[in-house]
Amino acid sequence: MNFSGFYTDNTDFVAYSQEHFWGVSVVLLFGIWFLYMGKYRWSEQAQWKNAIIFTSVLYAVQLFKTCIRIYLGNFDSATDLPLELCNIIPLIMIIALWRKSRTLLSVIFFWIMAGTIQANITPTLLNTFPHYEWIRYWAIHTGLPIMAIYSFYVLGFRYTFRDIVRSALAMNIVAAIIYMINISLDANYMYLVAKPPPGTIYDILGPWPWYIVSLEIALLIFFSIAYLPFRLYSYLHDPA
Repeated sequence: MNFSGFYTDNTDFVAYSQEHFWGVSVVLLFGIWFLYMGKYRWSEQAQWKNAIIFTSVLYAVQLFKTCIRIYLGNFDSATDLPLELCNIIPLIMIIALWRKSRTLLSVIFFWIMAGTIQANITPTLLNTFPHYEWIRYWAIHTGLPIMAIYSFYVLGFRYTFRDIVRSALAMNIVAAIIYMINISLDANYMYLVAKPPPGTIYDILGPWPWYIVSLEIALLIFFSIAYLPFRLYSYLHDPA
């Protein structure tokens, strides 16, 4: 069997193709099962244990990209370090779940609901299945929303508008750190130095550096929109 497609880079992925649909759908079905089991079948101890295991798998998949790049001899510190926001979140989530920290979970909850979900709608993916980057991209960008909803629906954390402000401030701190790393590595993690390729929401936000200012405004809007269905659910189910 020829496994070269797993590690040979290509640029054949087409957004909104059947491959895009299946990449999202397969993990979505898993997510529905995972949420159901967590809510109705698992003990409280199992809820936390399985959440940590699932998130650890996501982070392992993320680190695998770096490891395989090193193994193949094409590792580039400007592109292959796990410094994108969606790459950082699994590690923070593991710590948050381990410590049962509502504060940490509230910060990354809005990062995921406003940012990671958007990456499913306008993917920046280049490689097609069965490339390891295809597997990593969909595992991370569909797995994290599952875990964000899990923290709310299964673990019972309730987030407030104050958490939106906390989350936005935390993102700016992270962005400032990543920007300095970008300058030192001549990199573009979190797209703080230049826009991603065309076909994403960045296209309508203006040129650099103004699109970063636009993102600040969009950030609060997206966080607020993401908050509304969960606020409604809380109001209907937890009126007190």
